[in-house]
Amino acid sequence: MRFRGFTWRVNPTQLNVECQRNVKEALLPFAPGKTVDLGPKKRRVTGQGWFTGPDAMEQWRELEALFAQGGPGSLQLPGQEPFWAVMDSLKLLGEPGKDLVKYGFGFTEHKAGEAYRGQGVHKAAAGESLWDYAWRYGWDMEALRRANPHIRDIADLREGEEVRSP
Repeated sequence: MRFRGFTWRVNPTQLNVECQRNVKEALLPFAPGKTVDLGPKKRRVTGQGWFTGPDAMEQWRELEALFAQGGPGSLQLPGQEPFWAVMDSLKLLGEPGKDLVKYGFGFTEHKAGEAYRGQGVHKAAAGESLWDYAWRYGWDMEALRRANPHIRDIADLREGEEVRSP
């Protein structure tokens, strides 16, 4: 799982994705009611997990700082296309133990019904390539290469290297 530049080393132990449609009933005088589908609601993502290891509290603090920044960012869930979301809740659950921090979180989709197509600037994970981004977002590889002349090795990006959308 990944949000903006923060990548979970271990995916959360519990992950819930709620998708709903905005359905209303229109009541008309002297006529049967009519159900109206007003389209998708914003997705809601919640979960819990554990940060482990000697830097467990540092991982928590890094996520807490990201939460404090506010605003939307790219949320990548395991096995799903990334989409714009806002982290709307972050909880420290229980007391931190030695090398162990339990946490909870919540995200709300930023723009319902619109797939995130990778606009903006991305922070690469080690080992990613420009081909990964071209495939993920349906970008033309030549346009992507032209938008990123600062990248020396398009086949092996460095951790944190900026990838700009074409």
